[in-house]
Amino acid sequence: MSVEPALLLFAVVIFLSYGVQTVAGFGSMLICVTLGAHLLDIQELVTLAVPVSILQTSYIVARHHDKIDRDLLLKRVLPLMALGTVIGLFAFASVAGPWLRIAFGAMILVLASRELWMMRAAAADVERPPPSKIASVTAIFGAGLIHGVFATGGPLLVYAIGREGLDKHRFRATLSAVWLALSLVLVSFFAIEGRYSAEVGFNLLVLVPAVPFGIGLGEILHARVNERRFKGVVWVLLIAAAVSLLLR
Repeated sequence: MSVEPALLLFAVVIFLSYGVQTVAGFGSMLICVTLGAHLLDIQELVTLAVPVSILQTSYIVARHHDKIDRDLLLKRVLPLMALGTVIGLFAFASVAGPWLRIAFGAMILVLASRELWMMRAAAADVERPPPSKIASVTAIFGAGLIHGVFATGGPLLVYAIGREGLDKHRFRATLSAVWLALSLVLVSFFAIEGRYSAEVGFNLLVLVPAVPFGIGLGEILHARVNERRFKGVVWVLLIAAAVSLLLR
């Protein structure tokens, strides 16, 4: 089998994506899907990116398992996220077409713009009260829905638990445990659908080497960079990529 140039470029996207996620605890699938949609069909790239994500999240969970907030994970996040993900999976299975790219681009534009506004408010010392219980439950469930459709539930989940008082190490480890559990659900669903042919397996083998390099870069940056500034750059890049998706 020959390696398509688009797949090699997607390997670069994988490298960047899992570098970012190793730094921040989320963002890999956002970057994968937003940038990868310029290279591959959304359903195809999600099929490839989700099993690859298991490598990165397994590493973080195995190495930093002592930092996971198990009460938050098991009692609040996973039950709602899992329910939303399953519903999102079946909704995605029944629809397809170019509108998915447009819908995804619009969603990322709104979410990334909102995150930048919230960062600016925080820098100006504007009081940001924690979300109400109803808002938190709705956001976590909504994150599951989006994760089932696009595997990118990070922004809503970050909104829901970002003000729980977790330091950056506990935040990253807890989110990684969420993504690992849900990725296993998604991969199982994709396998039942018959998505993993020999060709897809070959493509996965091409992509896998990009992951450890991304993890290595991310571990270095996690310890050294200003996290707030780093996230700001990521959100700006995602806004630019989302606009380009909408203008295609």
